[in-house]
Amino acid sequence: MKKNIHDEEERIFGAYQARLQQKGLSDEVSADGLHYLGRFEYSGSCTWGRQCGDEEAKWDAVCAKKRGLVVLTKDLNDEEAWDIREEHGRKNGNAVPEPSTAPFYRNLRAWVYGLVSMNEQGVMPTWPDARVAQAHFEEAAWVRVNLKKVPGGSTLATKVLQDYIGEFKDLLSEQLALYAGASIYVDCANREGVALLRELYADVRAFGTDADPWIYYSEKGRFIVVNTYHPSYVGLGQAHYDNMREAVADFFKAHPHFGK
Repeated sequence: MKKNIHDEEERIFGAYQARLQQKGLSDEVSADGLHYLGRFEYSGSCTWGRQCGDEEAKWDAVCAKKRGLVVLTKDLNDEEAWDIREEHGRKNGNAVPEPSTAPFYRNLRAWVYGLVSMNEQGVMPTWPDARVAQAHFEEAAWVRVNLKKVPGGSTLATKVLQDYIGEFKDLLSEQLALYAGASIYVDCANREGVALLRELYADVRAFGTDADPWIYYSEKGRFIVVNTYHPSYVGLGQAHYDNMREAVADFFKAHPHFGK
């Protein structure tokens, strides 16, 4: 019998929290994983939230089309833990749904839209209008996983991130295995996501000869990894999206079977 993804996510978060407590570390865990697609809620604190919906069925469907997407980020930039599966990309403080103008969401929703919407030849659509990308961000099944599940600040030292990954590698690998149907990963964590995926797929390799290549891929797993900056990084936008679009198209020209 197929396991329920959210049930398995909760089991993993419980084990993560228990290990944090055992080591005398923060016991705050920011839940993540398969993006909720249920009913939106606007609370008395003037913030948007979202309930669980039919995302597991939609995830299976998008994976069958080879467009299952997993975004790998470092940690939650917030003082308190919250469930980023509720991520909505909307402006808080406004009961009328409006796309957030924060760089993080402007970039992330464009990447989600572009990568999930690319055609069989690996051609992503051009840089989207904010409302078009926002609608897709809200309606598509996709996954976001933080490699460090304890909330942090605006910066995270590479050594600290690596220490957390090393300490919880087994649980992170278990979680990634839940999304094994994915065909596209986005590594926003200085290639730490690539290193972790190699724990599951030893054949992950770079496409091209650049010292810091845009694309990694696995023939065994039949997926690509887009190596990019964190979506909140200063200076990203349409030009960066266009470069990503070109790199992805170049890969699929060389490996057309990956898109089908």
